Parts: sequence; C-alpha cells; structure tokens
Amino acid sequence: MAKGRLEQYLTDLSRGLERARLTANQDLLLQARPTRSYSMRQCARYLNVSYQYLTKFAAQTTGFPPGQTKGRERVFNTHELMQIRILMAAHAKRPRDYLAWRSPLDPLPVISFASQKGGTAKSLSAAHFAQYLSLNFGMRVGLMDADPQHTLTLYFAGGEEGVGLPDPGTPTMVDFSGLYPSDDAPFTDHDGTTLDSFFLPTGWPGVRIVPAHSETSEGEIQIARLLRANPPGKRFYRYLRDAIDTWSTAHPPKTEPGDVLGQGAGALAERGIRLEHIQDALTETLDVIIIDYQPALTLFQLNNVIASSSLVIPQTMKGFDLATLATFTNGLLGMLQHILAHDRIEVGAGEHMLLPTIVQRSNAQDIAQLTTLMENCPGEILPLFYLRSDAIANAADVYQSAYEYEPETRGKKKGMDRFVENADAVNDAIAGRIWPHLSRGHADTWMDAIYSDGDDQTPEAAE
Repeated sequence: MAKGRLEQYLTDLSRGLERARLTANQDLLLQARPTRSYSMRQCARYLNVSYQYLTKFAAQTTGFPPGQTKGRERVFNTHELMQIRILMAAHAKRPRDYLAWRSPLDPLPVISFASQKGGTAKSLSAAHFAQYLSLNFGMRVGLMDADPQHTLTLYFAGGEEGVGLPDPGTPTMVDFSGLYPSDDAPFTDHDGTTLDSFFLPTGWPGVRIVPAHSETSEGEIQIARLLRANPPGKRFYRYLRDAIDTWSTAHPPKTEPGDVLGQGAGALAERGIRLEHIQDALTETLDVIIIDYQPALTLFQLNNVIASSSLVIPQTMKGFDLATLATFTNGLLGMLQHILAHDRIEVGAGEHMLLPTIVQRSNAQDIAQLTTLMENCPGEILPLFYLRSDAIANAADVYQSAYEYEPETRGKKKGMDRFVENADAVNDAIAGRIWPHLSRGHADTWMDAIYSDGDDQTPEAAE
C-alpha cells in the first residue's frame, strides 16, 4: 500500500534531519574534542597531594611521563595523569588512596541520572560525575546512554583513543539488555564477553560507553513485544539488570591497584611505563556504571531503575518543573510498589538524592523553591546545587564539560574556573553519599562560601 502524504512527509523529514544531525555533530566533534591539559598544581589537586610532594615524586620516579611545556608550565593530558596516578599507587603503602578501585567482594554500583523533563542538565551532570570520578580517583567508569537524543554519547564520542559517532548499526542498551529476539527465543541472553564488547572506548582512560542513537527508542517497542510474548522466567523490568549481573560475574576485579604495572623488574620499561599493563587493568572490569535516562517514564526506563543501586534526580527549581517532578516520582513509586508486590527483589539499595540544577541566586522564585524543598525534604535533597552559568553553556554548545573546555579569553576562563569549583562541590557531595570515604571536602568548602554572610555578589553577576 502506498504511503499517505503525512507518513511520506515524516519519513523524508526524518531521513533529512538524521543526515543534517550527523553532519553538524561530526563537524563539532572534529574541531572540539578534548585537548585540555593540566598543570602540575592541578594534577596535585586531583591526586590529593601537595604540589611539593608531586614535584619531588616526579624527579625521583622512573617512568614519570614527560608531559609538555606550555608557557612556563609543565602540563599533562588525561592519559598522562592516569599514568602518574598508577605510578603513585605502585609506590604507595595504601594504593587505593590513588586508585579507588573495587575489591573483588565489592558490589558494582549502578548510578542513574533520571528526570521526566528535558533541560534539567541531566546528561551534563552525568558526564561531569563520570569525569570527576576518573580525574580524582582513577575509577573505571562504564557509561550507558538510554536517551535516543544521545547527548551523553556526544560528550564522549571522538578523540584519538575514542570512537566516532554511532550509526544506526551501532549496538545500544537495547542490544545490551537482550531485548531483540534470538534464533530460538523472543529475547537474547548474551554471554559476558559479548556484553563487554558493547562498551566502546572513549577519549578518557578507563571510561567506556554503551552509546545511544535514534534506534535506542526501539527499547520501548521491544519491551511491548516481549510483554505480549511473555517468555517464561523473564520479567519485562529485569532485562537490563540480568544483563549487568551476567557482565559483572564474567568481569570481576582482578588486578590490585598497586600491581597495575605488573610484577618483576621489567614492569617499568626504560622509556616509561609499559602501556599494555595499564590498558589491561583499565579494561578488565568497571568500578561503577552510570546511566543517563531518557526524559520520560517508560517501561524501558523502568528497566534502568530496577538495575540501579542509586538514583540521582537533576531538577530545576521552576514551579512547573517541580510539578513534573511530582508526576515523575509518583508514577515511579506506583510502578515500583506494583513490582514489589509481586516480586521479592531488592531495588535501589544505595543512596538516592535530588540534585537542584541551573539555580539562579538572583531569581527569587528559584531560591524560594529551593528553600521550601530543603525544609520539607532535608534528607532527600542535596544541600548544594549547580548554579546557572554562561561559562558551561558555552562549553555545552560544543559538547564539552567544564573539565575539558578551555575558554579563549581570560575573562571567560575565570567564569569556567568558578563553574569547575561548583562541579567539584556537587560531584564531591554525590560521591560522598555513595562512597563516604571518598569525600574530598569540596562540598563543605563550596557551601561555606555560598552560604556565608555578606556575600551579595552572585556568581551569575560576576561572570
């Protein structure tokens, strides 16, 4: 049967938009992939040591990366920072002070960033948190992009060591979850090796991603099909959780942080670290999985909830946005209660939190809503927040985070430095709730400054 005019129009428009999107995104990634480097002082801060200690360590340690000279400073990229971290762990009495890797008996945290409304900085918050864990603790982070708009994917695509933009044939979370039929069943039970192949490299050491693209929207269709098929022994909300369990069982932590360089005198090559030891250790397992949701409450997203140990809800403080949040939480609660009434399954055993985002201190409505939430939900909402910032808006235009973007002018650099302090505080607060021993004090320092008396100049005005 011939297509109707509307169906044909939408088909043609969809194809044209897909080509335009790929062209535009490819141009952005080619000119804007991470090139930022970090000074010795910045590296010392990420490593949680003094500048003097790091300088002395560099002078005394074989294999310390040379970095590059930028002006009067010696600077290092993300991969060199990871090499420094590994060297310090190899020489430390407590290697996990530098590499906060899971122990073999530790569970795998799955942290989801979820919201029913777009524009809440959900993807940006997830990207910042992943990069913060890599920069500060050397964690091996697995990213899962569940949003067909694939913003998180764009933050990590490209780079010499990473992968390009996904195409419609690139496996997504729909494939990882096994939602497509196999030869003998309406779903697919992938083995651990196949599941691991769905995690693609990024330009960040130890950070891998299961990307998204327009075909990720197939998840909802496939779950509807599986509900009709009703295969025995499979519940529609457990596909992702079961797949993660299968992957985790097949890829437990093996290498101790102090043994990344291998054993014996040959562990350090004459010209530096043997990179194969590092790469093997960085890809043998993951220390955390971070999921970026689609801004909707669907059965596919419910799979993400059931698979998660912690839920972070980024949320702006506008009145209509809070009404959407109430709809999201009530709907999710209803779904969860229905599941728990029929299935004895533990869900969300970790920490959960509401993260206020894009807050304007000069906006009375934002502050009033924030104050009301803190008064009525003191344990459920983080006491600090992402401020609205033109600096990060400029970086987001080219799909870079505050940890990647290098402004061209000194004035813009100051604005970005302020936002980095804000991001460090937010991420320190999130990490501190999930891993209390990893708190660096950034959250307390930022709150002391932001809530101090007599501070009448807002960061927005300063930018």
